[in-house]
Amino acid sequence: MNALLYPASPVVTDGKKLAPSAAFKQQVSKVIVSIVLFFMVYLILIIAATGLAIACFYIGLSVIIAMPKFITIMLGLGLMGVGVSVVFFLIKFIFAVSKNENARRIEIKEADQPQLFAFIKKLTKETQTTFPRKIYLSPDVNACVFYNSSFWSMFLPVRKNLEIGLGLVNTVNMSEFKAIMAHEFGHFSQRSMKLGSFTYNVNRVIYNMLYENTSYTRFLQSWSRISGYFVLFAGITVKISQGIQWVLKGMYSFINKNYMSLSREMEFHADAVAASVAGGNNLVSGLSRVEVSQSCYNSALEKANEWMKQNKVVKNIFGNQLSVFHSLAKQYQLPLNEGLPEVSFQFIQSFSKSRINYKNQWASHPPIEERKQHLDGLNINCTPDERRAWKVFEDIEALQERMTNNLYHAVHLETTPEICDARHFEEWCRQENEKYELPSAYNGFYDNRYINMDSWDIDFIGNTGKLATFEEIFSEKNGQLHVSLKNNENDLLIANAIKDKEIDVSSFDFDGKKYTREDAGSVISILEEEIEQQKRALESLDKDAFVFLCNKAGINAGSVKNEYAGYKAITAKHNAYLDIADKALNAIAPLYQSGLTEDQIKHIIKELKEVWEPALKKRFSETMNNRLIFPQQNEELYGVLNNFLNKEYAYFVFGAFQNDELGELNELVLKVADEWNAYKYRNYKKLLEMQLQYYNPGK
Repeated sequence: MNALLYPASPVVTDGKKLAPSAAFKQQVSKVIVSIVLFFMVYLILIIAATGLAIACFYIGLSVIIAMPKFITIMLGLGLMGVGVSVVFFLIKFIFAVSKNENARRIEIKEADQPQLFAFIKKLTKETQTTFPRKIYLSPDVNACVFYNSSFWSMFLPVRKNLEIGLGLVNTVNMSEFKAIMAHEFGHFSQRSMKLGSFTYNVNRVIYNMLYENTSYTRFLQSWSRISGYFVLFAGITVKISQGIQWVLKGMYSFINKNYMSLSREMEFHADAVAASVAGGNNLVSGLSRVEVSQSCYNSALEKANEWMKQNKVVKNIFGNQLSVFHSLAKQYQLPLNEGLPEVSFQFIQSFSKSRINYKNQWASHPPIEERKQHLDGLNINCTPDERRAWKVFEDIEALQERMTNNLYHAVHLETTPEICDARHFEEWCRQENEKYELPSAYNGFYDNRYINMDSWDIDFIGNTGKLATFEEIFSEKNGQLHVSLKNNENDLLIANAIKDKEIDVSSFDFDGKKYTREDAGSVISILEEEIEQQKRALESLDKDAFVFLCNKAGINAGSVKNEYAGYKAITAKHNAYLDIADKALNAIAPLYQSGLTEDQIKHIIKELKEVWEPALKKRFSETMNNRLIFPQQNEELYGVLNNFLNKEYAYFVFGAFQNDELGELNELVLKVADEWNAYKYRNYKKLLEMQLQYYNPGK
């Protein structure tokens, strides 16, 4: 075997930095109190249920013995059934096992990956933890500790398993991989993991009693169907069960909130363990890189799903993930190191500009900014080993392809699929960038938005508007105006959610100043005013750009106005289609809900046939006649649309839904909307590129 590849560790001179914090100990105490309280309440419920069962048996048996008739026998048995059913309701969870299953994960042995096992053995010694019971690989962007959980695992020792996601391995360096693995082993070492097991199972017990009662409901229904005499007693049992659920709802909220707070402290402690053996700087850079690599993996996965519908499968999802990562690096000018884009914490934060800060009591993980602040406070850093994390794996390409194949474990393709390799995917990435990338000369002014021309009088604006320079209109500040607007709109949603108690906090910070929930209204007013000002500013700048263009175009100003008028007409048609599509889908949405009578269903279908289907068919015909959708562009969709236009669907026949017809209608509405979105964007991009012919920026 080659020499073990293992990044250097930092020198820790102050062992107190790794000791559990006062907040950690406080949350442990709160969780212990909440668990003890649960068991006390649960014991009281068990005692009460047992007493009820004994009383039901005694009374039921007494009635049968005193008056041995058919009716008294049935009433006595029904009463006994109430006692048995209530006890069963309270103890049924003891026999349940919660399995942590992931069909995409595979177990590996030391013989398969000797370098990886040697790496993990050394890391477990350094973190003073036990070696995992089993090690699994999955294609995901994650690493986690897991085990199957049952009632008895609250009391018996359980060895944990380790899962390593190759989507994570694919996008981190050696030191970052070590730091992330050490964080997971930090959880191995925590005594609070036993509290976690207790709390998880307590929550699962309560949740099952509150929400997972399908089998119990079927049991009561079967019992009541035996005889009409038992219907009354089944109803009594339901009422008693609902009373128990009412008690447990309060317990569920109380225990879960305390555990979430402990879970956050557990994350901080595990971070400290990781920093002690790999450096806090490497954990921060690893967490930052993983945030981006997750979205890159999702993009690669979405394309794989799209190709699968065309009977195509990808050869290596991880190569595709890296292609998206490189494409993103090019877009944001991120430097490469050993083939990996460098993703700083500052880069991650540049996408999160919320002015509202609050502590989410229901979040199990602290946000990355809080974790970085904690790690910076520890000041335990280490020079990074920039080599790829793949260095500790054997037969990398074969392993990647095997895990990629595992993504298709539940997929059944009728014919042999076409294999799409890296070349196919890179070409797709290139085409996507070419399709959606807007000219950089605008400094992002037009990115992720459309010009709102609804109220424009194009001739009037072009002749009388304000004349500004290219540099004034497309300054960096103006380029960020839409981003700031979007951030304010998101903050407005948060502020309203706090005000309406949808976010359970009593106070929050806005622009560094503390506010109570009662003060949320004033923050909402500030945000609403700013949003309105920013919208007006954007509209004014859009008009300034148009006036500048008309002025620069000179004798070609009429052509420019025609281009803008054409785009405005496209926008109007696009909005008209989306309006019809939205109303049609909302009209039939109740069909997917339970509890409708046949008369209600027929009323909805009648409205669909008389109003929405004709309106949609008219719009579908227009898109085909205007060659927005045509055979050479999308032969499959064109064919399905043509078939739909020439058929009469019933949707509901002889009391039964025609699911294929309803499904096809839904799919067509959404696919045509996608085509309209793409068509509008193509024309938007064309308009913006045309402008640069006249702007001549820099001159």
